[in-house]
Amino acid sequence: MIRGLFTAASGLGVLQARMDTTSNNLANVSTTGFKQDRVQVAAFPDLLLQERIRGGVGGPGLGGWAPVGRTNQGAVVTGVYTDHGTGILHETGRETDLALSGEGFFAFEAGGAGEGRILYSRDGELHRDSEGYLVNSRGHRILGESGEPVQVGGGSFTVSPEGVVTTSDGGEERLMIMDFPDKTKLIKEGNGYFSAPQGEGVAVENPGVTQHFLEKSNVDVAAEMVNMIEIVRAYEAVQKIVQAHDELMDGAINRVGTVK
Repeated sequence: MIRGLFTAASGLGVLQARMDTTSNNLANVSTTGFKQDRVQVAAFPDLLLQERIRGGVGGPGLGGWAPVGRTNQGAVVTGVYTDHGTGILHETGRETDLALSGEGFFAFEAGGAGEGRILYSRDGELHRDSEGYLVNSRGHRILGESGEPVQVGGGSFTVSPEGVVTTSDGGEERLMIMDFPDKTKLIKEGNGYFSAPQGEGVAVENPGVTQHFLEKSNVDVAAEMVNMIEIVRAYEAVQKIVQAHDELMDGAINRVGTVK
């Protein structure tokens, strides 16, 4: 009975983690460039059931151990991974909006001038700051492949599919667009940002930059709503299992073996 309670409790924990992740995905369905998360679940390590072998000279005694079978103790969350699938591109008509149709991430100067911290994002919803630099909604400047912020001034500019920014006065600067062969090493930092270990990124040759467009989140609303309904029903079922085990334990403690 105790084992059943532990198994059911582990199931409730997994379902709660799935619900938290699904809720976060739905909350960010309108967030530009957002990448949905998925929960990874595995069974607890199988435990080898054993029994004592009775034996010995001169009568029964306790000898070694003999295998009986296998069992497990429910499920456990082993991690949360990010689905980096590309979202749908949405046309905005604004020249400061950029989207990536291929692999890679825009690079942003996240720590301020001279601090050298770079964060990566697929969110290309930009605007000009007071000095003519391209910045995102958090005021962080987008970087060129030289490692310096991209300045376009007050005039119009164009961005080629290769990420080359050409200003009205003829200046050119290629955007820093990096990809990571092992995306499991990326860490979500919030606000659509990812951080990566130094030296892990590689420059993308053909990122497919599309000006006047934004990449929508890759969250499938219908699928996430179905997941939420499934999780709620499973949670209710496991709750009933917990209640059933509780009633069995109550009977074992308060009624079985009572002297009358």
